[in-house]
Amino acid sequence: MVKIFSEFDDPIEIPSRIEQFLSPSLSLSERKDKLTLDFDQPSADYLKFRQRIENDHVCLEHCMLKEKSIAGMVKVKNLSFEKSVKLRITFDTWKSHTDINCQYVKDTYTGSNRDTFSFEASLPDQVPPHEHIEFAICYEVNGVTFWDNNQGQNYRIIQSALKKSSNNTSDSHQRYGVSDWDVHFDRFGSPRSSQGIFP
Repeated sequence: MVKIFSEFDDPIEIPSRIEQFLSPSLSLSERKDKLTLDFDQPSADYLKFRQRIENDHVCLEHCMLKEKSIAGMVKVKNLSFEKSVKLRITFDTWKSHTDINCQYVKDTYTGSNRDTFSFEASLPDQVPPHEHIEFAICYEVNGVTFWDNNQGQNYRIIQSALKKSSNNTSDSHQRYGVSDWDVHFDRFGSPRSSQGIFP
């Protein structure tokens, strides 16, 4: 079932004495410690994603934050039947880390040259603002270890208050050649305004 939400044709008149209380309450309703991903989904650029699997033999496909955990999928090049894929994650900027085994996922669409693995890791209730949550993917096969560490930067999870939304927006506009006018004018979810999700 698809439900479509759109803006009202006639704006709702809000009395000014009520309107002054809305902005502060809305900004406070978003928790300051809410976590967000500080990287683009690797499979968003599919050609680059395939190239990374070919060259590095392992690549995070996509992941998502749940309420108290992070879950995702990993693609590896099928170099041997016996293989091990792990998620290495830290909650204190690499003072310590935890290794979590990824589970093999039977995927009939990937073919015999690639395998799919899934993971889910619990997140702590609170992370001090000076610490970082980061993770990387470890792929062990034929006695050799391959890493996907987001091309040397690691995959980072940060507090949403720290994410520079204005900088990210302007960067993505320049990257995809989308002007501010296009984004503000086209408010109803066309590919132009969704370019950050589906480039």
